[in-house]
Amino acid sequence: MAGLRRSGAAIALLALAAGCSAPAPAPSAVPNIAAAPQPAIPPGEIAAPAAPDPAAPAGPCTGDTLDVSATPVRPDGDAGVQELVFRNTGPAACVLDGYPGVSFVAGNEGTPVGARAAIDGPRAQVRLEPGRAATATLRVTATESYPARDCDPREVRGIRVAPPGGTGGRFVPRPGPVCAAEPEPPQATVASVVAR
Repeated sequence: MAGLRRSGAAIALLALAAGCSAPAPAPSAVPNIAAAPQPAIPPGEIAAPAAPDPAAPAGPCTGDTLDVSATPVRPDGDAGVQELVFRNTGPAACVLDGYPGVSFVAGNEGTPVGARAAIDGPRAQVRLEPGRAATATLRVTATESYPARDCDPREVRGIRVAPPGGTGGRFVPRPGPVCAAEPEPPQATVASVVAR
């Protein structure tokens, strides 16, 4: 009986020894991340955005990167004339193309009154670099120059100006009476934009 126990123990030891002597599987390759060179960024420093390419094609000027204003009205016969001024406040060049959209507006809601300004003269296109401006001439015939039945006078707060060839619009103060009807010739005309 003792001999059988010794034989069983011997067989168990041989099996254990055979398992221990088997070669261990090779570890899979793991990249050494710590060894890879990392770019050094000084503390507190943030990489500056790339500057706009001055040679890149310019898109249309939009309301959010364009300041719109107007010069004081100057008399010219039976009309008042002023320059609408468009200044590029964005970081890149943009393009103004053709005629601004001009409408008279009244009330706090900016309700349109009368017809939009008719266009006048040849069309032009202006590339506006950042900080540069262009103008378009607005001419408004005096309301008193039209018969009341053809004009239907109404008080307005100003004009809403849409940039030539772009989107958006800005309110520009210009209070006074205008024609709510559409008399002939048109009460308001606007010329194409030109470089200032």
